[in-house]
Amino acid sequence: PPKEELPEGENERFAIYGYTSPHASVKIQSPIYGETKADSEGLFEFKYLFLALFREDLCIVAQDTENRSTPPLCIPPPEPYANKRIGPVLLPPSTSISSGNAYIGDSVTLTGQTIPNADVKLSMFTDELQQNKKLTLIPEAYAYTLPQLSLTSNKKGEYSLTLPTASSQFMRMFTRTLYDGNSTPKSLTLILDIFPLWMVLFKFFASFWSVLKAHIIEIIILTQLYFLLMYFLRHFFRPDYISLHRRRALAVIHGEMTLLPHEIMMKKEMRLALRRVSIILK
Repeated sequence: PPKEELPEGENERFAIYGYTSPHASVKIQSPIYGETKADSEGLFEFKYLFLALFREDLCIVAQDTENRSTPPLCIPPPEPYANKRIGPVLLPPSTSISSGNAYIGDSVTLTGQTIPNADVKLSMFTDELQQNKKLTLIPEAYAYTLPQLSLTSNKKGEYSLTLPTASSQFMRMFTRTLYDGNSTPKSLTLILDIFPLWMVLFKFFASFWSVLKAHIIEIIILTQLYFLLMYFLRHFFRPDYISLHRRRALAVIHGEMTLLPHEIMMKKEMRLALRRVSIILK
């Protein structure tokens, strides 16, 4: 990157400047630490940083206004006792999706922030290993790249896109920004797993079974209590059952036993059987 001289007398210090999303919080660490804020154009600068005794890479991370962090960008430190102003450093975009799991036809949105009014490239890859790992014992690991999509960030550095969910697939994706002919490093890699519609029913029963299994003992006890209660209600507390037994008790007391239909039928069959026996004996 291009380097500029610092003012004389600052031989043990250096500066780093670069671009990220507007008003992002930018931190530099390992082995030195510093924090600054980007302006409305996304420009940030760390002024007069001290050279560390041990030469280690300087890592810069930005956090946008939605609290999304970029991957760390690490650069080598300048040579000792050299007046340097390092830059511009182009930080990766920040990005996120509304949901990592979706069903066919669901609406999933990718959003993020980067340098204002810049071209953003979205790269997507389908992972057939993840898609088919449940179908074969030794699946073949391969992936193919979907066509790269182009976006443009607005003056606030924001960009967004509704992702395609027309088919069941497992996708990985990341973004990068093109600024002044240069490309930023890629953003965090996001994962989107799109399930077929029949998985809705499967997941419902799976979640239902997990809840049921956690309370199986309570369910068994409640079921036994329910059947025990129904047994007592049907055999001892039914109005028709109580009135029937009350009438039968009164009939026995007054010698007027009221027979039920099945009892009458049994009595007739017994009479016929006795008549046949008497005929045979004669």
